[in-house]
Amino acid sequence: MGSSRLRFMMIGFIIGVILFFIKELPTGVRFAAPFYGAGLGLLVDGILSRIRQQRNDK
Repeated sequence: MGSSRLRFMMIGFIIGVILFFIKELPTGVRFAAPFYGAGLGLLVDGILSRIRQQRNDK
């Protein structure tokens, strides 16, 4: 796993852990928030890597 991929995944996971402590969220969303955050971090990394790749190809 590349360093940027791991970095974005960990940032998303940490944001998800912070969201875990918001009591207004439904219970299922609260417990899954760190994993949602990690997935969103990987998604953002994939989008950014495609943008970088397209810029380098031109």
